[in-house]
Amino acid sequence: MKLPFALLLGSALLLASAEPAAQRVAASLHHAPSVRVSSYSHAPRRVWVPGHHETRLEQVWVPGCSERVWVEPVFELRLGSCRTWIRVEVAPGHWRTVQHPGHYETRAVSVWIPGHHASRARCD
Repeated sequence: MKLPFALLLGSALLLASAEPAAQRVAASLHHAPSVRVSSYSHAPRRVWVPGHHETRLEQVWVPGCSERVWVEPVFELRLGSCRTWIRVEVAPGHWRTVQHPGHYETRAVSVWIPGHHASRARCD
């Protein structure tokens, strides 16, 4: 593909006129008074964050409790030898331990966060 001569000439003139301008800027910077430029001008600065308490929500396992329950004795009526009804104890009363299941519970726990240095972005 061939470019028109006018386009090539315009590009060459534009480049030629830009080159002296760049040289002039470089020369003016060379003769300018010295300015100290810090490479850390936009670097984050470190600040001290003091220790503090922080409340966090944590899932905690709560084991189930055990409970003692009285089981009543079991009686039956039986026919005796003289054709009378007799109340007979079939199973004695006793204590039974019932274990209830555990569960998870969300609790607010206070945690101490020690003091530390942290990076903060500069807003200059």
